[in-house]
Amino acid sequence: MITKTFCHIDGITSHLEKQIKESGIHNWDDFISNKHLLKDLPKSKSDKIEKSILESQEALIKNDLSYFKNLLKPKEHWRLHGMGKIAYIDIETTGLSRFSNEITIIGIYDGITPHLYVNGKNLAAAGEKLKEFDIVVSFNGKQFDMPFIEQHFSYSYNVIHLDLRYMLKELGLQGGLKRIEHKLGIDRGADLAGVDGFEAVRLWHQYKRGNQHALDKLLRYNEQDIINLKFLLEYYLERKQN
Repeated sequence: MITKTFCHIDGITSHLEKQIKESGIHNWDDFISNKHLLKDLPKSKSDKIEKSILESQEALIKNDLSYFKNLLKPKEHWRLHGMGKIAYIDIETTGLSRFSNEITIIGIYDGITPHLYVNGKNLAAAGEKLKEFDIVVSFNGKQFDMPFIEQHFSYSYNVIHLDLRYMLKELGLQGGLKRIEHKLGIDRGADLAGVDGFEAVRLWHQYKRGNQHALDKLLRYNEQDIINLKFLLEYYLERKQN
C-alpha cells in the first residue's frame, strides 16, 4: 500500500499526487520508469522525487516503520498496514478517568488469537505483550484506551496507532462501535446484545462480588470488541484502496 502513494515526499501536495496518478503513474516503480510522462514537472523536481522514492524503497526493504511514520500525516498511517506486527486492542474500565478509575480488562488480538488480561490476575502481562507490536488498532483508543494503558503501566508505547473511530468517519460511519457494527450487519449474538460500556462496569462489580459468570460474559464482550476491529479495519482498507 505504501508504494502506491507519494504523499510522504516533501513537495508532493494532494493536487500534485492526483496529477501524477492521472498521468498513468500509480506507484514508485511507475514513476522511475515513466517520469517522462510528467511533461509539466520541472526536471529538478522530478529528480528530487525520484531520489526520495529510492530512499523510500530502501526504508521499505529495511521495514523501517519510523521512517514512514515521521513523513506521513497521521491520517495516512493506514498505508503502513502490513509492514509491522499489528494488535487490535480494547480495554474495559471502572470509569472514564485514567487518574481515578482503573482498568479491569485488556484485550489484545494479534489477528489469530485473542489474549485477554484481567485485573487482579494477569493484567501486568498485557503491558509486556503490547511491546511485541508495531501497530495498534482501536476504536477511540487515541483518547481512551492507550492513555489509560500508558498511565497504568507508566510506559509510553512507540507504536503506530490506527484509530477506527476517525478512520470510519471518513466513510460516513459515525457513532459508537456497536452502532457502526449494527449498520454493517455485525451480530454479536443474543447473549451479548445490549452489553455496552456501562454494562461492562456493572458486570465487573458483579464479578468482584463473587459472580464468575459475570466475568465470563465481560471477557466474551471484550473478545468480540477486538475481533470485530479486524473486520472493521479490513472494511476500511478495502474502500480506501479502491
